[in-house]
Amino acid sequence: MQTKTAKTGAPPVVDFFLGALSPSGFSGWFAQAAAEPGAKPWLIKAGPGCGKSTFMRRIAEKAAAQPAGRGAYVERIHCSSDPASLDGVRLPSGDLILDATAPHTLDCKYPDAAERVLSFYDTLDHAYLHKNSAQVLAAGNGNTALLQRAAADFALACGLLQRRRQFAAARLDADKLDRFTARMAARLMPARRGAKPGIRRIRLLSVPTPGGVTVFADTVPALADTIYAIHDPYGAAAARMLGILADHAAQNGYEAIVCRCAADQSKTDHLILPALRLAVVTSNPWHPMRFAGQKNIHAARFADGAGLAARRGMLQYQKRIAAQLIARTCQTQAEAKRVHDTLETYYVRATDFAAVDAIRQSVEAELFG
Repeated sequence: MQTKTAKTGAPPVVDFFLGALSPSGFSGWFAQAAAEPGAKPWLIKAGPGCGKSTFMRRIAEKAAAQPAGRGAYVERIHCSSDPASLDGVRLPSGDLILDATAPHTLDCKYPDAAERVLSFYDTLDHAYLHKNSAQVLAAGNGNTALLQRAAADFALACGLLQRRRQFAAARLDADKLDRFTARMAARLMPARRGAKPGIRRIRLLSVPTPGGVTVFADTVPALADTIYAIHDPYGAAAARMLGILADHAAQNGYEAIVCRCAADQSKTDHLILPALRLAVVTSNPWHPMRFAGQKNIHAARFADGAGLAARRGMLQYQKRIAAQLIARTCQTQAEAKRVHDTLETYYVRATDFAAVDAIRQSVEAELFG
């Protein structure tokens, strides 16, 4: 998936995930995104295959053709079960259009005052869906069962990766790493006296999908000119560094896109500060990061190399088995997608897409005048 930049003067379009398969099933930050300062949520309620993704994609294209201020960008939020589909779009205006149906269901707290609801339910042929309810439910339940199987495999992989990371973390020179990171933070993100806490936007850049681990690496250079890549096969040093940097950014009032790790959603893998055109990313076998002119930081400088070398066999074994489990996770997600595609055929047949398009045109008129 290539990041696209519209004509000169228009905002770049960048790609993220807002949720993904986790060891406990689907997990994401849709509610948190809707509650971000300045967000204006539009919540789409519709069935699968009813045109939500096309609706959002066309609005993103329209936004990308509008003149925008410095630092503005359009976000495409992709579906981890089908990265070719969108789960959301965030515009430079703060308008955030989200698929608010399962597995990332969102409801209004203050309709029209805080959130807008876009219902596609009235575009459906209710009689047709009722007639085919047995087939619809069978496909839906089959999809759910396969995703549960994928999550079980992913949980095993995540457990192995966590043990590798914990082993590596115990062999870090934490004081040396912290001093290095503090100097880096002071140099790259100057302290700003009296600054209000910065906004944190939680996103993901890489997740397991039906096509394998998908990485939206092109988003990084679209938002940053200065890129630091932390080369860390275990993730322990990078996670500690990025946590310190993210805290420093927040304390000094910088807006930060904090990209979590799909395998451990409490851990930060990447940090992007659009206003500073700065990114610090983790590069490893799961999401290699290679950009022209990047500055490299090797986590080995902070590690007890002899201690890691003594258990190299165990660490390599854990990595190999985790890779096999992640591959199986993605294969099962692909099976789930095929079943979901069957489910969608019923809703495609039942949807009045002309009515959906009329809703889109009304929304575009409100958003873009």
